[in-house]
Amino acid sequence: MSLRRLNTSTIGRLHLLATAAVALVVLVIGAVVVASSSDSESGEVRILARHNSDGRTEVAFQHREADQSWGERILPTFRFLSTDAEPDRWHFSSPLAIDGSVGMDPDAVGLTATASLNSPEGESMGEVTFTQGPRGVLIQARVSGLDAGAHGFHIHETGSCAPDFTAAGGHYNPGGTGHGVLHEEGHHAGDLPNLIAHDDGAGLADYYTADVTLGSGVVHSLFDADGSAIVIHASPDSYGADPMAGGRVACGVISLD
Repeated sequence: MSLRRLNTSTIGRLHLLATAAVALVVLVIGAVVVASSSDSESGEVRILARHNSDGRTEVAFQHREADQSWGERILPTFRFLSTDAEPDRWHFSSPLAIDGSVGMDPDAVGLTATASLNSPEGESMGEVTFTQGPRGVLIQARVSGLDAGAHGFHIHETGSCAPDFTAAGGHYNPGGTGHGVLHEEGHHAGDLPNLIAHDDGAGLADYYTADVTLGSGVVHSLFDADGSAIVIHASPDSYGADPMAGGRVACGVISLD
């Protein structure tokens, strides 16, 4: 995607000082716009910029709403106005078309999925449900039969638990990032907070993640060619580069309802 020439009724042509950086930001914002759009084919954004009287430069991105108004602004810190731009006045670009084939599938909103959990011996240990929202997925765990305390709780990369849960593979990680929600370079899309079990072995948890989707045809779909599974571990996850979560004590294949 290339950034088109900025237009204004009050000044002449504005010069781009960081075209490549802004183009990258547009791609990122494009994914956000698509995720929030009800149009599965395309969206539209525009870029605004101004110098403030205090010397700061602001850059804003807006997206087109269903009523054709321009929606919320997202303000990064990139500077691309010429130094002689009029202070305190927004200067905006022509609208930029966004390809609706990337991001989340808007038709997926409202989809639900379930993973029925079993122990290695085949005993039922509850279930985990997944509900697709407009910005991410709500994950609700209702589990029994666990040892009291914290347990690693992850989405794994393959929709299989046989024969001893190793078939589920590693953590779901389509982005190829590092492990752990506190990892400085990002975390696996399948990394979730630890599940806490009470003295009676019951664990109840609600989690929300924007790292996965129940929709199809996108990179972070839980329903890729080999599906995905949910796994509970014997020990707590470290949230760092080394999981340290121990053995797999429960597993369930995630299936669309």
